[in-house]
Order: sequence, then structure tokens, then C-alpha cells
Amino acid sequence: MPDLYLAMNHILSKPDFGNFIMGTLGQDNVPEYVSHQFLALISRRPNTIPPLKLDFVILMACSKLASTLTDAYQNPGVARYADVLHMMEKGINPACEDSLLAWYPPEAQIHLDRPTVVRDKFSIIIFWYLPSTIDLPIQNDMAAATAKIKGTPGCINLSPKWFLQGHPAPEFHPHVSATLKEFDGWSFSQAMYRLVALVTTALRVMHPKLYWSSLATKLALGLWAADKKLDEMGDHLREWASVFTTLTIMCNQCSLLHHDPLSHPQWFDIMTTFGNYGIASVKMPNLGIEIAYLAGCMVARSGQIIRHGLDMANSDRTAWVWYMKDDVHELMDIPRAGYSEYWSLTNAL
Repeated sequence: MPDLYLAMNHILSKPDFGNFIMGTLGQDNVPEYVSHQFLALISRRPNTIPPLKLDFVILMACSKLASTLTDAYQNPGVARYADVLHMMEKGINPACEDSLLAWYPPEAQIHLDRPTVVRDKFSIIIFWYLPSTIDLPIQNDMAAATAKIKGTPGCINLSPKWFLQGHPAPEFHPHVSATLKEFDGWSFSQAMYRLVALVTTALRVMHPKLYWSSLATKLALGLWAADKKLDEMGDHLREWASVFTTLTIMCNQCSLLHHDPLSHPQWFDIMTTFGNYGIASVKMPNLGIEIAYLAGCMVARSGQIIRHGLDMANSDRTAWVWYMKDDVHELMDIPRAGYSEYWSLTNAL
């Protein structure tokens, strides 16, 4: 972590730092409140006093999130998986996957429907399952924000900073995604503010190293955009409160079994969902795990390690998937975050 601390100190020294930190953390700094409350629940200490300015919906959501994270942490599972996965393995070759499963078979087939954290034999966390974490008011926020973009089945990518296909760093610089340019980005960011606060806060607890690394990347990119006079990107970065680089919105879509080859094994993606749909499940065959994927669910997992797939929706389901783009981290020269470790997690907070 020393390199990351040096990067953060360099960013903190910049005069425009405050303009970007407030847009991400908010004046009430919800992530710090929930991380302290999580530690209080784990250690059975008195509850943490919440920030006075929190609105009621966020206050209730944060209380439930801290409680659900605690339940998951106190319900750990151990999984075996293929440590030798090739860096660019896509996970859609049945013969290759069958071979990996033969070498690293799951010890049992498990169906999860309660909060759980899954770690490997070295206590590295690879998966968090937080069912019923997102309350109905915030699901309604997600529906309203989605309606501002597109209400029909499909897949939409949104990012205030990503590289166009075939235009990698360092030869090219990142751009605001076309979809984010096409509509009122400010109103969308306002509509998703409470969910962003919840997802960012969850990452602060589940993977502190990734949280700080991604926060440093976002702040560095904001200052870089100001220095390059990329005003459009700077405006969108101020509106984009998430520490995640990219959001993909999938309406009524299934997902074939796959790995995420362009991610890193030590990083988490976070999946959230809403809608009026029946029973759905996410399958992770190399862990031997299947989870109930119901409205209001939050799932964080290492997309490169875990082979995963999602059932087709039988009615109205929308998933919001938050993830990082490594080329942006690389452009800003921010060190990659390491793994989230179960036994050291409470010390990292």
C-alpha cells in the first residue's frame, strides 16, 4: 500500500482536490459511517452515531447495509477454484472449463439464499452475497434513472471516462461514453445518487484497498481533465459520484457462463438488480454455488476468478453492474489494489 499512499498524498496536495472529493464522498461521508458501524457490530461495541444530515431513506439503507454485511462476514464459506486460470480465459469453452473443474472440483453444490462471504483456503475473499440489501425506495430510484435512458431490453454502457475500442492508453486519452453524452447526465446522476452511495459504501467495507485505489484514480482523472481543459469530462466526473469507472445496465438479458478477462482477479464487480420478476439465479459452477438473484440483491465478486452466468428474465428485470476499467487506472499511474483478505479486513477499515 505505500505506493498508493504516495499517490493519494500527491493528489491531496492539488488545489482543485476539494471539487472532486465532495462529489464522490458527499458532505456526510456515508462510507466512513457504515464502515464504523460494521466494525461496531462485528466487535459488539455501541452503535456509531450517523451523520446528522443523512436523509431518512439513506439512513435506513445504511443501517440495513451494515447489518447485512455483518451477517455475511459472520457466515463465511470456503471454496476451491482454479488458481491457474489463464489471464485472458473467457470461460465459454466447455472443454477447457470441464478440465478445470476436474482438477479443482467444488466440494459441494450449494444454493445460497442468506448473506454470505466466500473465501479461498488462503482467506482471500472472492465473493460477497447480500440479498434484500436495496430497499424499495432506492429500487424506484434505479427504475426512474433507467427510464431516462432506455426502457426496452438491451445492454447500455455508461462511463464518464473510458477508452474507445482500438484506442488504448497511452497513445489516446479517455472519453465520456456516447450514451452518457446523449441525455441529461446531471439528472441521471441525481436519480442514482442514493444507490451510488450504497454501492460505494459497500465497497468501502468489502474491499477497502480497491475503494481507496479507485477513489484515487477518479480524483487524479478529474485533476487531469482540468489540466487538459477537457471541460465536458470534468463536468461528468463531478456528476458521477461512484468510485467505479463504468456502469452497465442490462434490461431483461441473460448472461452465458463466462469469466471477465479484462478485469483483475483481486478486483470486485458489484451487481445490483430491481424489477418485477420471478425466481432468478446466478450460477457459479467453478465454486459449486448458485444464488437466488431477487430484486434488491447486491453481489460483489471477482469476475475473473469466478465463472458466472445469469438466467434469462421471465418478465421485467434490470441489472446494474458496476466495474473498473484498468486502462484508466494505468493512465493515472495509480497502483492496483491487492486482494481483500478475510482476517485482515477489520484492521483495514
